[in-house]
Amino acid sequence: MSGLEVVLLALAVAAAAAGVVVSLRARRLDRLHQTVVKSRRALELALRARAQYARDFAGSGTLDVAGGILLTDAAEACLSKGMLPIVDDGLDGIDLEFASRGVADDRRSIESSLSRTLRLTVDELESDEIASDAQDVFERLARSRLDVRMTRTFHNSHVDQIRRLRRSFAVRVLRLAGRAPIPSTVDIDDE
Repeated sequence: MSGLEVVLLALAVAAAAAGVVVSLRARRLDRLHQTVVKSRRALELALRARAQYARDFAGSGTLDVAGGILLTDAAEACLSKGMLPIVDDGLDGIDLEFASRGVADDRRSIESSLSRTLRLTVDELESDEIASDAQDVFERLARSRLDVRMTRTFHNSHVDQIRRLRRSFAVRVLRLAGRAPIPSTVDIDDE
């Protein structure tokens, strides 16, 4: 084997190794994008469940009239806006022109408002003030509030991973992200 053949063989091995590394990086980026979409769907479901249980708890008669009305209004507002995107990064497949009109900001402020209303009404209750027939709904509401916090944390963690990966030299130069939009974190008051 001549020196030229050795050099060519080394270049071929290096090119194959680089191709494998690039392929693995592209797969990881694709999986992370899919994970973000799934975690956003899970967050949407958790937000919807929280609003439904908040509405059910408001109607249970445990809260005073004013607290019940406040909580019902906040929960109904969340349920009525539940089909709107929570962030307007285009990852949901919703028309960007529609989403760019501040709809996502409105949705986040409504969800944050429900969190504040829950703190003002439900969190102020003592355990002996909760009627026995409302205890089940109260426990489901508490679990759904925890679900919102956890799913939002996971979602934002995945978004941060994508952002770090997309800032890497190989991803930027080789355009491994394609035309996929850069996902946004969900910043709401979730207690």
